[in-house]
Amino acid sequence: MKKEYGKALRQLFAKRMQDEWPLFRETKVKTIYLFPGERAFLWVVSEQLYCWVVLSPSPKDYDQFTLLIGWSMLGRYPELNAIPSTRFPSADHEEFTEQEYLIRLPMLWTDKDPWWVVRKFKPARNNQDLLAQVAPIAPQQAIAQVMPRVDEALEKLRSHGIPYLRAFINSQKPGN
Repeated sequence: MKKEYGKALRQLFAKRMQDEWPLFRETKVKTIYLFPGERAFLWVVSEQLYCWVVLSPSPKDYDQFTLLIGWSMLGRYPELNAIPSTRFPSADHEEFTEQEYLIRLPMLWTDKDPWWVVRKFKPARNNQDLLAQVAPIAPQQAIAQVMPRVDEALEKLRSHGIPYLRAFINSQKPGN
């Protein structure tokens, strides 16, 4: 992701998470399972039960991002061989038996893998295109382009992600 977009994305997303879901705190995580550029937001539900929202900008030259959500019942960031988890969410929530789980948020409503696109990728056809791609973007312009995508992503987190995490937490209570 272009650095100006990445900076705007991380700032806008962190501020909105703080404002809308103060239980989630941006957390520095020292692990090989969180990739450079990603930002982790932690909700400590109990001593061992942690819920996570992860902002994941494209590590390539694409100006897009996705969100990951999940949990660890081991009091840490999920340490999985595959991210996202290979077990898809199911109607009967069989995945709630997993001790650690991390999926892309869109997996809750589609079997595709859509990302939130800030600027559609267009391959450079000539030097002029190449120069336009590497030209700096003013911070206010970057914010203006990123903000609608952050709004969309947070609406999906509100309508799908947070209810899913709450359903998982409720499933862990004794008697469930």
